[in-house]
This record gives sequence, structure tokens and C-alpha cells, in this order.
Amino acid sequence: MEKLIMFIALTFILLLFGFLTWYFAHKARHKEKMLMIEKGLYIDKEKLGVPWFKLGIVVLGLGFGLLVIGLLAKNGLLKGPGSIPIGILSISGALSLIIAHYVQRK
Repeated sequence: MEKLIMFIALTFILLLFGFLTWYFAHKARHKEKMLMIEKGLYIDKEKLGVPWFKLGIVVLGLGFGLLVIGLLAKNGLLKGPGSIPIGILSISGALSLIIAHYVQRK
């Protein structure tokens, strides 16, 4: 019973802190936006959009890294330390970011 009460209390506290973080960040963004409008420097970031193409290239690169890790593990070539898969993911993610930067620039 104590574990259930503790779980409920921790969940409530976590949700409360999450809400407070969102609230104060939203309030600060709103205040900054109002100051920029007053000074005439406001650019609507929502009209710029999300860089979906760049995000897609990064996800594709990470997926390729996971595919390489899976193939290496299936063939028994991945018997070293656990840092090798993390390194493969890091390298594939970094390469995909570099490719996305050069593709997006053109």
C-alpha cells in the first residue's frame, strides 16, 4: 500500500513540475514575443515551418545505423563492449546531420 501511495505522490509531483515548467517557459516566450513586436523585430517562426526534410534524413541515418547494428549482431560479429552500438549510432547520426546540412543548404 505504501508503494502505491508513493507512486501516486511521485507521479503527481512529476506532472506538477512538468506543468510548471511548461507554464513558465510559455510565459517567458510570450513576454519575449510581445517585446519583439513592440520593437518591430518580430518574425513569426510558425510560418517558417519545421524542417521535415532534414529531420527525415537524420531519422533515415539513425535507422541505417540500427540496421547495421542488427546485421552485425545477427551474424555474431558484435561481441565486443556495449559501446560499439552507441558508437555506430553516433557516427551514422552525425553523418546524416552533415548530409542534411549540405542538402538543405542548396
